[in-house]
Amino acid sequence: MKKRNEPKAYLYLAPAILIAAVFWWFPAAKGLVESFLKVNQAGKVLGFAGFSNYMMLFRDKAFLNSLSVTLRFILLFVPVNTLITLLAASLTRRPSRFSSIPEYIFFSPVAISLSAYSLLMKEIFRGTASVANRLLGTGSGWITEPAGAMATLVILGVFLDFGLDYMILMCAFRSIDRNVIEAARMDGAGGWRLFFQIELPLIRETVSATVFLALKDAILISAPIMILTEGGPYRSTETLMFYYYIEAFKSGNRAVQNALSSLVLIVATVAMAVFGSLRRRAR
Repeated sequence: MKKRNEPKAYLYLAPAILIAAVFWWFPAAKGLVESFLKVNQAGKVLGFAGFSNYMMLFRDKAFLNSLSVTLRFILLFVPVNTLITLLAASLTRRPSRFSSIPEYIFFSPVAISLSAYSLLMKEIFRGTASVANRLLGTGSGWITEPAGAMATLVILGVFLDFGLDYMILMCAFRSIDRNVIEAARMDGAGGWRLFFQIELPLIRETVSATVFLALKDAILISAPIMILTEGGPYRSTETLMFYYYIEAFKSGNRAVQNALSSLVLIVATVAMAVFGSLRRRAR
């Protein structure tokens, strides 16, 4: 039965594999090869470059700055996003008559486009007389100050990721076998002890998956920055992908384009391998 169904399975997977090969595997392999070559803006190969493209990349102060900004954003965004979505999912993990109301509210960010959210956030935090300052009673120039711009970007990132991560975690909580919960309650577990010692360990793989998704979004963030801060002020929000956008699409620097895309691909592959290894050990 298994051998008879294998050809059908591959047939169903064929369109997805073809799309991935044309739009992901082939461009990734081409970029990796060209990262070791000298290529002009027209795409013509001029010769072998070796590691000179990568060396040029790490000698660029703008690249090193974007790497530092990306690391800071990851350290701020990933924990904050995980804690907020986990808190929201835990508060609504028990289905009830009115639980659909917070579910709709928490999931609603998915229905709004990235550009709309970015423009809305820009208006809320624009200038010293902004809506945010009026609500908080402060006079901070959020988008015009490095620390404020980073904080605003983190807030925007949480809003963009919140809906999907919340739904994943909420479904994980509700998929826990009710017999396990009832048995724990009969043994005297309740409240915080039930949550931290029973429920949270049972969904740890799902939590790990949402952390990995947040990490991926933190590394690849670029479009919200184009709308919200344009990399400023003073390049304080110029992440790796925004740096890539400037060099590859505005400057046409093929050497940086190929070297950086290949570097991100290698880092992502290593991160996925480490993540998979940690998940297997956790089991």
